[in-house]
Amino acid sequence: MVNKDNAALLLGIGAIVVTLGVGTCSTNARIDDMNQRMTDGFANVNQRMTDGFANVNQRFDDMNQRTTDGFANLQRQIDELQTDVRELRSMQFEALKSEPPAN
Repeated sequence: MVNKDNAALLLGIGAIVVTLGVGTCSTNARIDDMNQRMTDGFANVNQRMTDGFANVNQRFDDMNQRTTDGFANLQRQIDELQTDVRELRSMQFEALKSEPPAN
C-alpha cells in the first residue's frame, strides 16, 4: 500500500520517467534530423566532386582533341611541304637538263 511519504517519492520518480521518455523522443527526432542533414551534405559533396571530375575529364578530352587536330594539321603541312620540295627538285632537274654542258 502507498502511504503519504511514499506518494511524493513515487510522484517524483514518475515525473522523472515521463520527462526522460518525452526527452528521448525529442532527442531521437533531433538525431534523425542530424543524420538526414549529414546524408544530404555527403550527397551534395559527392555530386560536386562528380561534377568537378566530369569537368576535368571534359577539359582533358578537349585538350586531347585539339592536340590530335594540331598533329593532323602539322602532318598535312609537312605533306604539302614535301610535295613542294619534290616539285622544286623536278624543276631544278629539268633546268639542269636543258643547260648545255660546261667545258
